[in-house]
Amino acid sequence: MTSRLFCRVTMAVLAGLFGGCASFDQHWKDASAGHNGATRWNGKWISEKHHEDGHLRCVLEPQKGNNRVAHFHANWVIFSSNFDMTLEPVKGGPRHQALAYRGTHDLPAIFGGAYHYDATIDGRHFAAHYTSSYDYGTFALERVSP
Repeated sequence: MTSRLFCRVTMAVLAGLFGGCASFDQHWKDASAGHNGATRWNGKWISEKHHEDGHLRCVLEPQKGNNRVAHFHANWVIFSSNFDMTLEPVKGGPRHQALAYRGTHDLPAIFGGAYHYDATIDGRHFAAHYTSSYDYGTFALERVSP
């Protein structure tokens, strides 16, 4: 890779990693006041492939059709990143109190391409398993009181 291309890729990654913190912080603040039925979640992500983990926060907002928009803020080493995804209910999911959802988040191929999520959410726990061509692992979050 040429040094010019390396600089461009590095700048694009850094802009993506640091550019959206203010928007997540606003979602977090709004959810603390119960804005639009949003809930706050706190926990960690765990890469089972790379044996790494980091802090993870999420704001879930209800949408039409029992969908949820999930706003995530993830930390690892000295970096952080935000991403949003729509979680859609799984038809024929478990028949107990936990609700099953699926979602996809697309990243550039260099970062693993499409990440696929299978999640369960109950009153206090939000668990998800993710897979991509680069990584696979879990999210484990607990609901934060308003």
